[in-house]
Amino acid sequence: MDGPATLVWIAPEAPDAQQSRAMSSWALAHSVKLVAPSVERPPALANGGEHVSDDVEILLDRARDAIVAHDAEGADHALSAAESLLRVHPEVPQAAWLMAELERCRSTRWSRMPSPDPEAAERAWKRADALDGGRIPGISEKAFAEKLPAATVRIDLAPARGVQAWLDGKPTAANTVDSRAGLHSLVVTWAGMPVWAEWIESPAGNSSVAADAPSPSPCSQSDIAQTAIVDGAVYARNIRCSHWVAASPAGTSGEISLATCEAGACGPLVRWHASEPWTWAPQSPATNPSDRGRGGRWPAWATWGAVGVGAAVVTGAAVILVDALRPAQMETRFVNNGLERE
Repeated sequence: MDGPATLVWIAPEAPDAQQSRAMSSWALAHSVKLVAPSVERPPALANGGEHVSDDVEILLDRARDAIVAHDAEGADHALSAAESLLRVHPEVPQAAWLMAELERCRSTRWSRMPSPDPEAAERAWKRADALDGGRIPGISEKAFAEKLPAATVRIDLAPARGVQAWLDGKPTAANTVDSRAGLHSLVVTWAGMPVWAEWIESPAGNSSVAADAPSPSPCSQSDIAQTAIVDGAVYARNIRCSHWVAASPAGTSGEISLATCEAGACGPLVRWHASEPWTWAPQSPATNPSDRGRGGRWPAWATWGAVGVGAAVVTGAAVILVDALRPAQMETRFVNNGLERE
């Protein structure tokens, strides 16, 4: 494997000291540098926040007042301004609910004002029900029992850690959502912050929509979030990391299972454990029985010191003994009176 490899630890708990040492041992034996997945978070959308909701509420109140006053132009102007504001900010959490209230207000405008349009009023009421599921009509509102046809929307969104799709302000448990044909707000959040949002028109029946949300970078935490061990093999789907290593605890303490992977393809899991480190330390001598009462122990340095001193004494005795046992040698000395032998 060329270059560094991203390490993906697949376990509920972080690796302990022995497991970490085993991974380091494996990396050293295979000349691989293991690196942690990168952490990333795309920039959040400029959420309109509370001021958008407040502005829409004010415009809806103006439209209702205009309807009571039979001011068609004032009602249409306020409703148009509210819709334009919501169309620009689909990421607002209350966007779908506010759009539903706008459609009901528009339905009332076509039902209660001069020159009514029953078909337009019914169409607006149905679109409101598709957005929020419907509610009990108010005093001046006229409800319509018939609803828009059912619609099943498939949301094409790459799975990643912390990424969540929301349809009409409700989190989706899966990529397929059952709803009604009509207008809907689709928002994608990353770690709780909106990163992509759009209004979509879903037709009756089955349809799909591509959420063009930011994709996780290769070898990031979000990229490898769906990794798992399934039936003794590494499950790797939609992963774009080119070089990575999957690791998980094995049966015995300190033993791990590893597999080398490229994108969504992984080799078989193999077991690995690090050899015990070579350590050495002289054993502590047994406690002297005479010292037990005093709680003392014979220090290690004294043992080796005694051995050294004993060795020196023995060596010195041997030298003296050799000199004593060495036979006397005859030697010639020169004196003034002539030769003399000793």
